[in-house]
Amino acid sequence: MNVVTGSELERNEVESVLQSGLFDRAARLERFFRYICEQHFAGRADHIKEYSIALEALGRTEAFDPKKDSIVRVEAHRLRRRLERYYQAEGASHALHLVIPNGQYRPLFLTQETAPGVPAASAASDLPASVEAAIVEPSIFERSVAETSAAEPAAPASSKPIRNWKLYLLLSAAAVTLAVVAIAERLLAPGASPKVGTLPARTNEIWTGPATEPVSAECRLLAGYHGPPIVDRQGHTWGADAYYRGGISSPIPAVPLIEGGPDPHFLKSRRAGRFSYDIPLRPGTYELHLYFAETEFGNGNPGGGAESTRIFQVLINDAARLDGFDPLGEAGAPNRLLERVFKDISPGADGKLHLRFAPSTEAAFLNAIEILPSAPGRIHPVRIVAQADPVTDSDGRLWAADEYFSGGSSVLRRNMVVNPSERALYQGERFGNFSYRIPLAPGKYRLTLHFAETFFGTFAFQENPLDRRIFNVFVNGTVLLRNFQVVKEAGGPNRSVTRVFENLEPNAQGMLRLEFIPVKNYAEVNAIEVVETG
Repeated sequence: MNVVTGSELERNEVESVLQSGLFDRAARLERFFRYICEQHFAGRADHIKEYSIALEALGRTEAFDPKKDSIVRVEAHRLRRRLERYYQAEGASHALHLVIPNGQYRPLFLTQETAPGVPAASAASDLPASVEAAIVEPSIFERSVAETSAAEPAAPASSKPIRNWKLYLLLSAAAVTLAVVAIAERLLAPGASPKVGTLPARTNEIWTGPATEPVSAECRLLAGYHGPPIVDRQGHTWGADAYYRGGISSPIPAVPLIEGGPDPHFLKSRRAGRFSYDIPLRPGTYELHLYFAETEFGNGNPGGGAESTRIFQVLINDAARLDGFDPLGEAGAPNRLLERVFKDISPGADGKLHLRFAPSTEAAFLNAIEILPSAPGRIHPVRIVAQADPVTDSDGRLWAADEYFSGGSSVLRRNMVVNPSERALYQGERFGNFSYRIPLAPGKYRLTLHFAETFFGTFAFQENPLDRRIFNVFVNGTVLLRNFQVVKEAGGPNRSVTRVFENLEPNAQGMLRLEFIPVKNYAEVNAIEVVETG
């Protein structure tokens, strides 16, 4: 290919790229592309630097530090890959091809040589075609590749465009190969993924098991997991991934325990890319729980980035139920469990529940699926005790071990609470400054909070318990209890008291966020019950 100039031809090619749909639902990438092209046409090619792109195209502040924030390199790599795909398909016959040479950000316009040969774009592809079909912007690879990029060398001399361009391609391919090998070695290293059956040698996967028999009444699948069943702390059995098509399965990166997860062995894997599930169900009504934990992007994670880095769409039976979905933004922090709940789910006309995960910016992903039979218009009640193990009450109702919490500490006390019939609910407590993010489907709910003062005024602390513990409780930012004293409301220590609140609704993220804020000493709670009422 030959380097060409000629602003009108170049502008026409830029417009063709913009009109191609290459940047659909990728506004930040489009801003990047427009910026470098505008600077090129304005004769300010020397202004196309990492710092100026970050400030003027990507909205970073003057405090931008490329050593700490790799957004420009990551976005540049994503842009190169999209352009490569474009010129391998829709734009293959164009007279001009627009490329961004590796290691710099200036657009370069090339013409096809008359001699036959492989287009330059295809030579730069950094993953096999099977992986390309399965992964849309597979960011864990992109991140490592972007980190290998040098810091903007000078533009290639116009007198030797062909030789330099081929050299760039060879160096790019070599760098990508080394990056992929390094990632594979890291993922395959001993101890990198405890309790996960297989490692990510699977790409563009298609499940080959029997897909005709309906699943059992309760179905729980760990996305991307290919090992034996896992029983969590709640006593629920999670099976290996099944009924999927497309995407890549892998263990999640090594991170601290997922905040709010039911136990340390939950969510050890994921399916990522563009993928779908077709799950056979018996006729009826179900509630669907989808689990996400952003362990790649966000502060402290290997991919860097922040809110808006990863956005994708989730369709249930061909209806978009999560549109413009940003799991990091909705969870409020990386490495935090995000569970979205959908009620009144039924199989389609073919007897299957169809789930589709479509990337918009980075690869879509999923950690787990849970499907439970439920009554129309209702989801199962949520009952939680602040204890390490589940508790069954006298009516046979199961209270789950402590989950969905953030902050605080837990303690198990042996004090006998004298007045309630359900003494087992009050043996454990969570105390401190803490919150719960309880996932719910849209609707109205009754919240019951269970308290007992089992420290102040007891054998452990025998002084007068009044005014020793005072705290506030909020739900989705609205106060429920102000200057609440458990011992005063219960009539003494080792006595239970409940508070009931009606017609509560989850927030826009599908959560009932409870905050327990100390006023004096620590807030505390023993058990939480949430029941849908309408």
